[in-house]
Amino acid sequence: MRRPISCLPLVPSLRASWGCDVAAVYNYKDKPLMADTPASDGLALRQPPHSNEAEQGVIGGLLIDPAAFAKIADLVEAGDFFAHAHRLIFGVIASLIAAGKPADVVTVFDELKDNNEVIGGLKYLNALSQCVPSASNIVRYAEIVVERATLRSIISSADETITRALRNEPAATILDDAKVTLGRLSDARKMGSSRVPLLGLDELRKQAHSVPWLIKGVMPASSIGMMFGASGTFKSFIALDACLHIAHGLPWMGRRTKQGEVLYLAAEGGMGLWPRIAAWHRARKLEWHKTPLKVVPLALDLSVDAWKVVEAAQVQGSSPKLVVIDTLSQTFGGEENVANDVSSYFREIGARFRQLWGCAVLVVHHSGHAATERPRGSSAMLANVDFMYGVFRDEKEMMATVTCLKQKDGERFNDTTFRVSVHKLGEDDDGDPITSLVARHLTSVEDVQEAMEAESKAGRGGNNHLLLSLLRNGQRESELRTTFYAECDATTADGRRQAYFRAKKWAENSGLMEVAQGYVITLKAET
Repeated sequence: MRRPISCLPLVPSLRASWGCDVAAVYNYKDKPLMADTPASDGLALRQPPHSNEAEQGVIGGLLIDPAAFAKIADLVEAGDFFAHAHRLIFGVIASLIAAGKPADVVTVFDELKDNNEVIGGLKYLNALSQCVPSASNIVRYAEIVVERATLRSIISSADETITRALRNEPAATILDDAKVTLGRLSDARKMGSSRVPLLGLDELRKQAHSVPWLIKGVMPASSIGMMFGASGTFKSFIALDACLHIAHGLPWMGRRTKQGEVLYLAAEGGMGLWPRIAAWHRARKLEWHKTPLKVVPLALDLSVDAWKVVEAAQVQGSSPKLVVIDTLSQTFGGEENVANDVSSYFREIGARFRQLWGCAVLVVHHSGHAATERPRGSSAMLANVDFMYGVFRDEKEMMATVTCLKQKDGERFNDTTFRVSVHKLGEDDDGDPITSLVARHLTSVEDVQEAMEAESKAGRGGNNHLLLSLLRNGQRESELRTTFYAECDATTADGRRQAYFRAKKWAENSGLMEVAQGYVITLKAET
């Protein structure tokens, strides 16, 4: 494993060994495509930072799809490549594309015929064109190339500073020059962002009328959203249920899904996710072996380490349709109540995940300590997401209600109910049962009523069940509310009021009751 840059031994005139002739420290023809070369001696440990794999990925992607050059034209240039051969090849590709000419293996080889030996010949160009399956991840490859080039520039600047200090030049002058150099590097990184889109009105109209959905009417295909709820509301089970429906291409909440790979960041205990996945498949009698679901089983600060997730995914050729972050608190190094910190977090996951893969990102979060109707932390969370769902549960029931609080690209869907049941997976070494909970959407009034009756028989009836038990067809709604207040468990007036209106809203959205001109109409199925 390479040493950290800060631990590299100081080598006088290090920059001199980084010229166009890099054969002394790097032989591109002997290095396998898309594979690391282990450091075997002291010289190898002093190799300047670079990623041969990323450089090959950029060039290979362009040879497959020259149109992808538009995605990276403002990000990377020939001088950012470490290998001299890669600099030459990228430069020729860029020149051909700028001239409106084809940029494939044959045309690039023809342009480089005077440097045939330097680039490794037609054989190497062919290998480059086959080293990546597509150009879909070319932006991330280019980011890695630029990152390594920046590190080399930093080391070069440090080497220059050391050399001048050893010559006893004035300290103030050296410090001022070092600040200027590093400032220019920092500015160059900020300027190397993606090209700003400039749309005509007709193109804007077309894009506005063609919003693609990952889950029809629920989750836009390219978006960032949040699902929040108090502890014990089954929000993670419901999020996983959505994931597995997408992975299998099954309708979720009765709505069409777009099948695709899912990346799940299980920051609150990745290994504990397996029983849930196994139980979900067993409950639905589905095979799990080929399910396109990848899991990151540890906590990362995505404000600074999101690129590590992208790099790990791209090593395996993953391009997910959905990224789930469970939870925000375990992947966020900032302060939840500070708007700037929250906004920076969402910008980072947006740039790293949504923009790169064109995917949806679902962040699972906790509700506020005092206000359970909103997520915990800054109000900037609502402003920075495209959709937001709240998950609410009567603690006595194995049921939860999902409420849509924001849907930027469409109409909010009505409250919907999920039931959570226990499924046995087997027994442990002591003979004790291994179980997990599984969430299932209740699709009809009959399903909801049946679930409520089951909860009542199990002695878990809560406020929703209380309301249903008090319903009388034709009674005044004010009478129903007064009776509910008298019998519910809430100890404060505000608590009783919230409990009643949440139970009433649930019953109305579930199709179990209506209120017309102040009178109650029961819609419960006949038993």
